[in-house]
Amino acid sequence: MTQLTILQDTADGEKKRFLDPAVGLGAFANLAGKNPGVLVTACEIDEGTAEAYLQQADYSPELVRGDYLKASFEEKFDYIICNPPYNKFQEIENRKKLTEEFEKRYGLRLSGYSNQCIYFLIKSMNELKEGGRCCYIIPYEFLNTGYGKVVKEYLLQSRMLKSIIKFAHGWNLFDEAITTSCILLLENRRQEAVTFISVTEEAEWREKRFSACRQYAYEELDPKEKWSRLFLDSPGENKYRNLVKISTFCTVARGLATGNNEYFVMSQQQAEKLGISKKALVPCIAKSRHVTDAVITKRTFQDLCKQGKKVYLFDGEKASSPADFAYIRYGEEIGVHKGYLNRHRTPWYRLERKEAAPILMTVFCREGVKVVRNEMGIKTLTTFHGLYLHDTSEEFANLVFCYFLTPLAQELLHRSRREYGIGLDKFEPGDIKNAMMLDLRIISEEDKKRIAEIYRKIRQKQGGNFVAEIETIFRKYVIIEGK
Repeated sequence: MTQLTILQDTADGEKKRFLDPAVGLGAFANLAGKNPGVLVTACEIDEGTAEAYLQQADYSPELVRGDYLKASFEEKFDYIICNPPYNKFQEIENRKKLTEEFEKRYGLRLSGYSNQCIYFLIKSMNELKEGGRCCYIIPYEFLNTGYGKVVKEYLLQSRMLKSIIKFAHGWNLFDEAITTSCILLLENRRQEAVTFISVTEEAEWREKRFSACRQYAYEELDPKEKWSRLFLDSPGENKYRNLVKISTFCTVARGLATGNNEYFVMSQQQAEKLGISKKALVPCIAKSRHVTDAVITKRTFQDLCKQGKKVYLFDGEKASSPADFAYIRYGEEIGVHKGYLNRHRTPWYRLERKEAAPILMTVFCREGVKVVRNEMGIKTLTTFHGLYLHDTSEEFANLVFCYFLTPLAQELLHRSRREYGIGLDKFEPGDIKNAMMLDLRIISEEDKKRIAEIYRKIRQKQGGNFVAEIETIFRKYVIIEGK
């Protein structure tokens, strides 16, 4: 696709300027360099990679050795193609200064959580000639994240965005990528619509035959919404009725962050060896894989203790024995108190004050979200998000739990996910609370009793296809006849 675009636009004999802001070994620049009508400019921050690129290039590029975000050019470009670095915000050098420079230069205040690739994209958009074309390969996550809102606003205001090509979940363009990729196609002339393209098979991409395409006028696009929904091949939420946001029934929060799990999390055997007092130990679930049953009970915790799993948090504020205080001193000796989270706490060994949630959901998943009923009321680390229900009765918690086991609930949750590479999905608390679910207030008392009985069987690990039974009950409340 890249090569065809360049050849078509150089037929008039006029020299065209091409830029690759992160050239690497020249995968894109080499295609452009084969055309005598194209002048290639490339940027590369790594000196060794820059030398390797020059050695294999059979044309004469203008190479900028250094950071593209600090580079300046006298002229704008006809073509910009880039696979930028995908560094998360924590890895961006001088992030605050860079954000301030972008606001001053482009009138755009990027979120401090923005991926580095977004800075590359915005700069390239402003270095494109009128009528010029730009192709960016970037992580798909910005379509759904909070930081992506301002990016989508900028894309819509520019009127440059022509198409977004999304690749099938789990199919990465590059082996080293750890996030699902998409391609943005832009052209610096006023666009009236954006085409959203889903590519599910390699043959589609190779032959440029895209059957899953949807076009939306600029006026139809809302930057506050998750644009991932615009790619769905199945009918949207309009095939369902009686849906409300999950936030109608609960708040959602991440699990406890210790700042140093190696220090704060320990097994019963470790605690006994160290002589830690029982007062200073808080039961917890440290890893999602430790939970193999649908319901966490005291028996679950006891079994994990016997298996030697790390199931206790050290709470230094409740230290009472010489061994407890010795362990605090040990933490200071090894520098635990200097960690980012710990140095912002007073005292540094204080645990976050969070109540245990009755319903737990995994942050990452591949085959659907793991949902757990936390009967024991045990605290969890950040491997789980907690759903804190407005109705605190056990009966309602059991009803909510049973609902989230169903394929219906999983389907609706799936629409709010963030896609990573290798088939991995991620959910932030906001993704969950803004997802849609069945309005459980309309469930009849008779059906509530049936569901309560099924929950009892699940808890007791009785045999049977209970999820299918629950699905049948809930689905009759949402399906619109004829859909």
